[in-house]
Amino acid sequence: MKFLKFLIVSIFVLISTSASFSKEKKRAVAIVVDVTTNANCRVAIDNYAASIKADGLIPYIVVDKWTVPDSIRAVLYNLYKNSNLEGAVFVGDIPVPMVRNAQHLSTAFKMDQKRDWQRSSIPTDRFYDDFDLKFDFIKRDTANTLYYYYNLSHHGAQSVSSNIYSARVKPPVVPGKTKYELIDEYFAKVVKEKKSSREIRQITYFAGHGYNSNSMVARADERLSLTEQFSNLANGKGNIDYIDHSYDTYVKYRLMAQVAREDLDLAVLHHHGGSDAQYLNGSPHVNMAAQWIEMTKKFFRGKIRSAKDTTESKQYYIDNYNVPESWVQNAFDPEVMRADSIADASVDIEIKDLYGYKFAARFIMLDACFNGSFHLEDYISGHYIFNPGSTVVVKANSVNTLQDVWTNQLLGLLDLGVSVGNWAKEQFTIESHLIGDPTYRYASARADLEGLNEAIVNKREDINYWNRLRKDSNTEVKSLAIKMLFLNGALTNEQLLEIQTTHSSPTVRLMAFYLINKKYNSFIVPSLKAGLYDNYELIRRLAAEKASTNGSPELLDHIMKIRLAPGTSERVYFQIKGASEVYPKAATLAAFDAQLEGKEGVWYEQKAKERSRLEYSLDRTEKEMNQLLDPSVSVKNKRYTISPLRNSNNASYLNVLFQFMKESNESELRVQLAEAFAWYTNSWKRDKIIDFCKEQIKEEKEQQVRDQLIRTVSRLTK
Repeated sequence: MKFLKFLIVSIFVLISTSASFSKEKKRAVAIVVDVTTNANCRVAIDNYAASIKADGLIPYIVVDKWTVPDSIRAVLYNLYKNSNLEGAVFVGDIPVPMVRNAQHLSTAFKMDQKRDWQRSSIPTDRFYDDFDLKFDFIKRDTANTLYYYYNLSHHGAQSVSSNIYSARVKPPVVPGKTKYELIDEYFAKVVKEKKSSREIRQITYFAGHGYNSNSMVARADERLSLTEQFSNLANGKGNIDYIDHSYDTYVKYRLMAQVAREDLDLAVLHHHGGSDAQYLNGSPHVNMAAQWIEMTKKFFRGKIRSAKDTTESKQYYIDNYNVPESWVQNAFDPEVMRADSIADASVDIEIKDLYGYKFAARFIMLDACFNGSFHLEDYISGHYIFNPGSTVVVKANSVNTLQDVWTNQLLGLLDLGVSVGNWAKEQFTIESHLIGDPTYRYASARADLEGLNEAIVNKREDINYWNRLRKDSNTEVKSLAIKMLFLNGALTNEQLLEIQTTHSSPTVRLMAFYLINKKYNSFIVPSLKAGLYDNYELIRRLAAEKASTNGSPELLDHIMKIRLAPGTSERVYFQIKGASEVYPKAATLAAFDAQLEGKEGVWYEQKAKERSRLEYSLDRTEKEMNQLLDPSVSVKNKRYTISPLRNSNNASYLNVLFQFMKESNESELRVQLAEAFAWYTNSWKRDKIIDFCKEQIKEEKEQQVRDQLIRTVSRLTK
């Protein structure tokens, strides 16, 4: 195409920019494509590049002739430093960095790295887009040659802060289509959609079974926050729909129809998931006794079918559960098996449900584990964009993700013309990924903020600009400005605490809370105290979770008060219960008793019965901690004691843990403990842990333990 000037970049060629770059600061996007895909799809790629240029960006087509992640990263870094690169799109078969020793960068992934490397490593494109992270190459996978294994180096950053955004355009397996046909069709769809000027007016959000403890308070508050975040919802010109898994016995048909609505602009789907399925329903909510009986019959039929000895299994359930033989005698009847199979398949969205399905929401967030497993040959999020519908970009996770995170942080920026990539970059974790076109933008609901997308790239350090935007009436703009000012050192934690405790907007308060609690400081405890009583459920929930990992004695009475309060919502209780079990036994039981003193009524009588279970849990923790110093206790049992510390951040037994680190001869366990200490980022004992690790580094003889201690100190101090 003569009117476009594209650069095919080689690792051996220094990329230069035009003389006007320093004046205009033109932003750039790299399209990284493998050699074969480039040869088969070049026209479609050129058309996609043209759509990027039409949006005011410079497209660079980088043909991956090396198939080595380090080479691609070097090119991207060069473009970032010299050509104002804001993002990259990986098209086709681009190498997948499989990162190890980086579980502390994830929100939830905690797998024994002795297990199969393909499963126990984290597939992540933070290798390509976060240049402060450093990696040590280990090996290339012999079975899947696109997999490259790296250790996260202790020499680099120990938290994610992406310099550019990135996204994958990698086709899944679609019957009757080659991957090159899918890429051609996808880019044709993207080019078409980017020519339209589409505002966000219609939003849907969904909650699957078991997500956030099925808390309806969480969902009600999410509606309020979304309404505040999007201009057309706030001014009554748009609409937001909520779908709950409990609406139907099989909610997937309702959900799929909803997300296929042509007028739907954006969908946020909260649920559990796997690489090949979205888990939507649990056991159906039924009211009739006959329905409960049919569900029970189906349950036992399934148990019998899956048993090694079906006859023995059948008799077991008859004898031990008083199951009438007539309930299960038809377990292997072909028609019954077919009906049960159809019912099972109706519970979740599986890959086969998506073949040719026309999803319409242009951007869909799959807030679930494993739905974004782009490294696999087939993965469910890929089917959301590689179909005849209108969806062009999805945000999903390559491994586990935590439920209790701020999923919708700054999501309303999409309403103001900010690209999906520039929005997502601010929220990336090691496991979160964009699937599709990251440059896609909705039309801005405010013409005066049209330049916000560029400002996120070119004005990140312009304190005057962000101070002006902090005064804007739009809560998302205000929240973004607060974040930028804090990152530039222009807002203190004390100022953030004032915002958190005085501002009327829940999303603005949450931004202040979020920033205060990113790193340990003297304002964390006051922030947590205020957060535990905030009227926004997500702030209360996150405060409860972070109170657990902080462990300050100043929080214990508040934790017990909320644990025993009848108005505490389900998911806050889930977090606060964990928070109440990381303190020393005597102080914990005293706080429990103090909160029940003088309370009357059946509710408190029932709560008083929890004391024995709480005492049992505390006794067990004390026993397990002390057993770390007992040489007769197995390594396996000690491993099970150390591993949960990454979640609990229990600081009540640091003296025992320090002694174990000094005296144990079990290298593997010592590495595991050193790694667990890296999770104590907001613990009230953080400084004590740092001091201990620094002293231990001086004395440490084992290199692998020493390296992990260095990584931990870096994680806790930066």
